[in-house]
Amino acid sequence: MIYTLTFNPCLDYTMYMPELRTGSINRSLHESCSCGGKGINVSLVLRTLGFDSIALGFEGGPTGGKTV
Repeated sequence: MIYTLTFNPCLDYTMYMPELRTGSINRSLHESCSCGGKGINVSLVLRTLGFDSIALGFEGGPTGGKTV
């Protein structure tokens, strides 16, 4: 078992749109939210390679109280 620790995890919010037009309103087709940070990304790669891995981190601030 490999443990990774991310001191500064984040939530990556991605918006998908057909094109980006400057100076006008852009509307997204859909959005996704995923966890990010170096330790989390390393843990994901380790699992893809077949290793047992657990990602650890801290949550706080305005995002720490939200459930994703």
